[in-house]
Amino acid sequence: MGVPALYINSGTDVIGKGKEFGKQKLDEYTTKYYHRPSDEYKTDWDMDGGLEDLKLLFLVGRRVAFENKWPAWKDGSEFKGIRK
Repeated sequence: MGVPALYINSGTDVIGKGKEFGKQKLDEYTTKYYHRPSDEYKTDWDMDGGLEDLKLLFLVGRRVAFENKWPAWKDGSEFKGIRK
């Protein structure tokens, strides 16, 4: 509680193939594989987008770690001032 957080979502807009293709693949994965015995890494997966996400998360974390001031809640946030 009281800790600012960063949450990312992978999205569905596949470069060169569009949002419809991405949504179709996400729906297919969710329906056929998610939380099933077949939910395993496949060697034909393209992990480039995941690597970009990891680089972004690393850069944000590094920036926060080396700042002189910690992140803070925006004025008016319902959580600002809550301490346990």
